[in-house]
Amino acid sequence: MSNILRKHRKSNQNNRIKKSLLLIFTLILTTFAWFAYTKLLNPSLNIHVAAWDMEYYINGEKKENPIGIEFPTLYPQMDDQIVTVDILNKGEALVDLSYRIQAISIVGVSYELVQEGEQPTTENYITIAEPTLESDPETGELISKGIIINDPDKFPFTLEIEHSLQVAAKDDAYLKVTAKWPGDNDELDTEWGYIVGKYFTDNPDAVSAMDIKLSIDSYQANDEIIGGTGNLPNGPGTRPYLPSSDFKQVEGTTLETGLIIQDSAGNEYVWIEVPKLASVYPTAGISIKDFTDEDYQNIENDLHTYASTYRNGTSASDTYSSDGATGLSSSEYTELKHKMLKSVYQHGGFYISRYEAGTSVKRNGHTSIADIVPMSKANQYPINWVTCSEAQTLASKAGTNGYSGSLLFGIQWDLVQKYIEAKAVDQGTAIGTIQSQLRNNSTSWGNYQSSIYTIVNAGAQYSLNNGSQWQEAPYDKTSARSVLLSTGANSAFGKQSIFDLAGNVWEWTLENSNISSQPCVIRGGSYESSSSSELSVNSRSNNTSDQTYWSIGFRMTIF
Repeated sequence: MSNILRKHRKSNQNNRIKKSLLLIFTLILTTFAWFAYTKLLNPSLNIHVAAWDMEYYINGEKKENPIGIEFPTLYPQMDDQIVTVDILNKGEALVDLSYRIQAISIVGVSYELVQEGEQPTTENYITIAEPTLESDPETGELISKGIIINDPDKFPFTLEIEHSLQVAAKDDAYLKVTAKWPGDNDELDTEWGYIVGKYFTDNPDAVSAMDIKLSIDSYQANDEIIGGTGNLPNGPGTRPYLPSSDFKQVEGTTLETGLIIQDSAGNEYVWIEVPKLASVYPTAGISIKDFTDEDYQNIENDLHTYASTYRNGTSASDTYSSDGATGLSSSEYTELKHKMLKSVYQHGGFYISRYEAGTSVKRNGHTSIADIVPMSKANQYPINWVTCSEAQTLASKAGTNGYSGSLLFGIQWDLVQKYIEAKAVDQGTAIGTIQSQLRNNSTSWGNYQSSIYTIVNAGAQYSLNNGSQWQEAPYDKTSARSVLLSTGANSAFGKQSIFDLAGNVWEWTLENSNISSQPCVIRGGSYESSSSSELSVNSRSNNTSDQTYWSIGFRMTIF
């Protein structure tokens, strides 16, 4: 805009127009200045400042940022002195928080602040350690903890700080500074007791033994998340997009219950939230721009930690095994994985097909896949009798407009489970209950051999002989037996609008078992599964690269 206005001012228009344009330009600059914020990099958390919508209070009294904190007294064996700064986010977006210590004065002496690993230039200095991320033992919330003073050779007291990592819109958070003097160092206790006492004797008007000045830095978290085409709902750390203009949001669907998009052919995909939050990416951070190999590794490691409940100590990994197993060369596999990681990180999630990949054509053996176009619709025949590499070839057909279609990588499967867990907990399910359903036994909402259910969906079909013959619903399954169902046959088999993640057919992934003879990993169990290790969404099994079977299919992802 400013370039255009400058060109207009250089033109030969009359003075009145020049003055009008100059006024417009001035207003633009003034408006920009009002809303612009200064970005101050925090070396430990890589976060910035956006303070215009933040307010800070100590004991109900509003404070200006940077904030002065005073400790009135210091003495051995004192009760912990705690000063809490209440942080109010009056804005409309999720905000990340960090802090910077600007000054420390103890009994009137100002100290040089030295970051850990750096060298002081004066005798009076305090080394400030890097903060760490820890879980609050009561709430489980990830918080930042730091040590400001902890030098037992110089000081008998310590100074600690902790704060919320984030604050939601119209919500509050905290930063707490705690001074402790345990009184267990006779020599320093005596020395500093005398120093503090003399300071107050010599300065009768003094009201503080120790003063700290710190700034609370904040940054609008969602600004780091890339949006896409379409006006879709978004939430803290997640910003769904429409992969192309061929897609639209399914009316009435939400992030709370499962956001669904649909293309013009009726194929449906569900958004899997992987929030781009400091708590999810403690190593990678939330401000990656260049995406180096190290950045990709940090993202992947953080995601493994985030979904660790569903990694379950597995030796399987998203590493290349062979062209025969994946249908991809080593470089193609790495490039696709990096694209997935980058997209998940930038958008705060990814899409998976709402249903197992289906077709309107029955398959009773391993035949050519040349004419198959996989669908994500209800009441289709699951696409079985395909190898993992063939499944990847078919899944890639879901790609559109620069977005890739693919089988799920192993970490994506785990992230789907983490997403289901988070939403179930939000909706009132105990975390132990949903984790057990996902990890140990999913028969209550999946089609396994022992599952008992009734199919009332008039468009559904079922097969009692592994897909050789199909019959139309309704169907009442009252005892344990192997029954293959068409996609989305039973409404009870859906979680967060995703169908048949548990059971029906095993699903090929791009995960490598790291077993050379059986590198291909399938997930979720099948309608034939009867072993306890195969009765959950989280179950894994391994197969050869040339394996095809009636109870193995796949699901697509778009990123």
